[in-house]
Amino acid sequence: MYDYGNARVAALRGRLLAPAELRRLAEADSAAAFLALLERAEDWRPILREVAPLVVEPQGAVEASIERHRSARLGALVRFYPPPARELVEALVLPLDRERVIALVRRRLAGEAPETIGATIVGGALLDATALGALARSPTLAGLLRALGRAGLVPRSEAVSIARDLDHGLGRPALEARLVELFDHGREVRAVGRDPNAGTVRAILARERAERRAVADELLAEGPGAAALLERALTLARLDKLARSGRRDPLGIGSVAGYVAAVEAQAIRLRASLARVVAGWGHELVGFYLGPAGT
Repeated sequence: MYDYGNARVAALRGRLLAPAELRRLAEADSAAAFLALLERAEDWRPILREVAPLVVEPQGAVEASIERHRSARLGALVRFYPPPARELVEALVLPLDRERVIALVRRRLAGEAPETIGATIVGGALLDATALGALARSPTLAGLLRALGRAGLVPRSEAVSIARDLDHGLGRPALEARLVELFDHGREVRAVGRDPNAGTVRAILARERAERRAVADELLAEGPGAAALLERALTLARLDKLARSGRRDPLGIGSVAGYVAAVEAQAIRLRASLARVVAGWGHELVGFYLGPAGT
């Protein structure tokens, strides 16, 4: 069940940027130079060429390429595996769809026109740009949530429940918290059963939830600055550990989990490298992000 997909994953993992390449990108003297260096990487050349006609400004092109790379690489994984392994892979990549949906909801709440949102959407993992565009064009946010449930990404009854609460004045912070819970449940139902691979996915979900609780506690105790520091430290530590451990599970879901983590860690490090170039981040701060990549 995992042989073919994990062989594909191993090939993709070999195309991730090495730590030395990330450091060279961080030392680029401009966003244009950063873009030119990134285009030398085999895994990024087609993404950058796809973005080039859409975004002329170099910094914007890099940022758009990072998001398209995440969508392309994580979205492809699902096609490599038959059920029931596919459900576990979906559980691993659903956070990207959660991120896209929450961003879409924020833009709707800010009053942005559905047509404008639909024209600038980058796909998720299970929801491509077309599907997200259709969600963006839902007449109401409640309708958007119901459509999300009908699409089968998340438990339909829970999506309908949030839609009802939204009709009765559910505020933005509560709405976003409920959306996180909704996607958590969508992931959990995909990881049920006694299969050790399902247990591996459940352990990953439990660690993510523990991190969120720790960050929430830090926010209450020490404020947003300390919470942000803790979040980035916990996130990178978790991603790097998963990326390393994935190599030790070539015949199971751990290989997929490791690659997903490596892609996400790479995106974080690329943004940090770009910030060094365009925003003047210091070597110490960038060095925090460009530690051992675990890929």
